[in-house]
Amino acid sequence: MSDYSVRIERAENGFKVCLKDPKIVEENNTSSGKMERSPWKDPEKQYVFSDFKKMAAFLQKNLEKALPKSEYENSFDEAVAKED
Repeated sequence: MSDYSVRIERAENGFKVCLKDPKIVEENNTSSGKMERSPWKDPEKQYVFSDFKKMAAFLQKNLEKALPKSEYENSFDEAVAKED
């Protein structure tokens, strides 16, 4: 299971999309080269949209970045694609 997630909630004025920024997740998981880790940052970003169409357009544009393919989860798909 990966550290990436997307959550959609209703807001008073539309919809709220909560995404984890993969760059911040990566920074939180790596150390600075010493025994100590760099300060932890909250990777969740929140975006509010006034209507469904705006939210859907945002997700269509950004979902692939928010849920990057992991090597393990996609290894079977890649192996099958090489055989075609």
